Amino acid sequence: MATVTTAKAEEQIATVAQEIDRVFAAQRENRFRMANTTARERIARLKRILQWMMAHRQEIHRALYEDFRKPAPEVDLSEILFVKSEIKHAVRHLKKWMKPRRVRPTLTLATTRAWVRYEPRGVVLIISPWNYPFNLTVGPLVSALAAGNCVILKPSEHTPHTSALLRRMVTELFPENEVALFEGDAQVAQMLLQKPFDHIFFTGSPRVGKIVMKAAAEHLSTVTLELGGKSPVIIDETANIKDAAEKVAWGKFVNDGQTCIAPDYLLVHRSRYQPFLEALRAS
Repeated sequence: MATVTTAKAEEQIATVAQEIDRVFAAQRENRFRMANTTARERIARLKRILQWMMAHRQEIHRALYEDFRKPAPEVDLSEILFVKSEIKHAVRHLKKWMKPRRVRPTLTLATTRAWVRYEPRGVVLIISPWNYPFNLTVGPLVSALAAGNCVILKPSEHTPHTSALLRRMVTELFPENEVALFEGDAQVAQMLLQKPFDHIFFTGSPRVGKIVMKAAAEHLSTVTLELGGKSPVIIDETANIKDAAEKVAWGKFVNDGQTCIAPDYLLVHRSRYQPFLEALRAS
């Protein structure tokens, strides 16, 4: 299949590249100011996200329904409430996290005093997937802001309504030298990966994870790669069969099965095998 690139498309690509250059430079310049923000300032940013999220709850429902028909109760449970919980946890503990921690010095530094100080990375890139597009974009954003970083977000092109809403949230809540968002396909992600980010947080497939890690290595950027996994379920002879079957069925089929920690395979005790199969079918 041939790919046709028009002059207009090339112009749009060049414009996006220029915008990425400009925003990245602005965040690099601002990273030391962000690093020196107080716990109160960081908490205020997190609370702004929470307030916006709860005020626009119906719009979040609508965006996710438009993208892949996700029902509102599932949006609340697996997207909004998860982020709300992360914000409240960070707000509750942030002052403690930011305090230097006194530690015992090593033998070579026996006559000194030693502390562990947690410092922001600087400018962080967050590339998020389509299966939980709100949760897996805003959740990492909360952590990055709590730690005092500037952030550029790249949500999935497969959930355009959610991405557009996230862009609106970011634009309304933050100056672009603190938080910015770029929409687009893999080409936009590739442009972003050419920049020397201080940290890259990626959620997605192992195939794309390798691309991200290779790009990060060019700049010695640290990475967090959440690439899914395998989730066994063990049903032993003491298990409550009905309860276990209901939980397995829910865990496997919630979000149409598109969950990285959904049950992948079952290890069932021989004596419970047939009763469990019947309970699972009933569930």
